[in-house]
Amino acid sequence: MKRLQIGVMGSWRMNLPKSSYKVAEQVGAEIARKGHVLVTGGTTGIGEYARRGNEKNNGINISLIPQLKETYNYIGKYMDIIISTGFTEEGRIAIMINSCDAVIIIGGSSGTLIETLTAYLLGKSIVVVEDTGLTTKNIKKIMDAEHYLDDKKLVRIHFAKNAKEAVNLAIKNIGKGKSSAGLPPVK
Repeated sequence: MKRLQIGVMGSWRMNLPKSSYKVAEQVGAEIARKGHVLVTGGTTGIGEYARRGNEKNNGINISLIPQLKETYNYIGKYMDIIISTGFTEEGRIAIMINSCDAVIIIGGSSGTLIETLTAYLLGKSIVVVEDTGLTTKNIKKIMDAEHYLDDKKLVRIHFAKNAKEAVNLAIKNIGKGKSSAGLPPVK
């Protein structure tokens, strides 16, 4: 079996509904149970809860942080592999999303929205866990009726109500999108 790398993106802050952190922990656990690798930004909040669930189920996780772990203020717990990118918070996003086969969005704010848009431009499988706060409800406002973010229709965004559904949808839709890099220029 090929090990997929599934990213969990969300807020580092602790101001989301408590149920959001529970879902993140369940998603991390489900990724581990399926034998895949969890990818996060190495922060507190959603990423930390996802890694905790992953660790409890003997999973492997990769955390991409923007700077040295000794100087990073938002570093979380439960990290197996830490990659210090040397970039800013925003600069590491391209590396992180390119490292994922799929991304699952839980809560989050502007950084999570940038991660979602980057995944969209790269044609990655994207699943949003509903009712987890902030960015997750705003994504619905900016997509069209077919669940695309623009007229390029690079990848359909899927919505899940729980952790198991989120991971299953993420895996099921890997490879169904297309990268904007392969599109011809507009004439």
